[in-house]
Amino acid sequence: MTAAAVSAECLKLRRTLAFRLAIGAPLAVVLLNLFIYLQGRGGGAAGSNPLVGFAQINFTMWTILVLPLYIALAAALIAGIDHQNNGWQRIFSLPVTRRSVFAAKWIVTAGLVLVSSVALAFAICLGAELLRLSRPAFRPWSPPIVLVILRSLQTFAAACLVISIQTWVSLRWRNFIAGLSLGVVGVLILLGGVARAGLGTFIVYVYPWALPPTAMARMWETHPDRWIATLGLGGGVLVAFAGCWDLSRREFS
Repeated sequence: MTAAAVSAECLKLRRTLAFRLAIGAPLAVVLLNLFIYLQGRGGGAAGSNPLVGFAQINFTMWTILVLPLYIALAAALIAGIDHQNNGWQRIFSLPVTRRSVFAAKWIVTAGLVLVSSVALAFAICLGAELLRLSRPAFRPWSPPIVLVILRSLQTFAAACLVISIQTWVSLRWRNFIAGLSLGVVGVLILLGGVARAGLGTFIVYVYPWALPPTAMARMWETHPDRWIATLGLGGGVLVAFAGCWDLSRREFS
């Protein structure tokens, strides 16, 4: 049943804004930083790989600002498809359990974020190669392809808790603004308070929007906070199960 519901959700997403942004949002981030680097305004410390610095600035912008806002928008758009025009009544009239319907919403939302994470990794590697070919100072260095892919997957796993929270809120309330407002507030708190606390403080382990930036922080180093990706993934699964159980008991019209 869940597989059929996921298939139906994928059909709904064809040619939608949520799917376009899954590719467009990460590309926009990389293109912006690529333009800055091509103007000679970016670089790295002497003796270090400047292409790692290029990847780091993209991940920083992505995880702190663009990713949480995209998750909020994607969850709101996916939920909004059935919040309008009596969509829930049509879905619940089909021979599919409610939990399968809501689980499909979670899976598709997470799938879109995974697509955006893969697109980000591809764009960073391509941008790094373009920099290497166009700037003589970068030619001795190789794009950190394996590192970029690894950090991309880790940030996606860490973002699963935010995905589950945003999906729950967007499905629970019909108002399109509810989910978006939560995403904006989450980012503002991250920028205004959590970022000042710094890596290694207790708050980065309990504040959901801080998990993705922590998972990729100082991406070239090995530090113990990488396990936070597992925390985000596990917390996201638990919240998804709780959300499906809660929503399956509510009436939708």
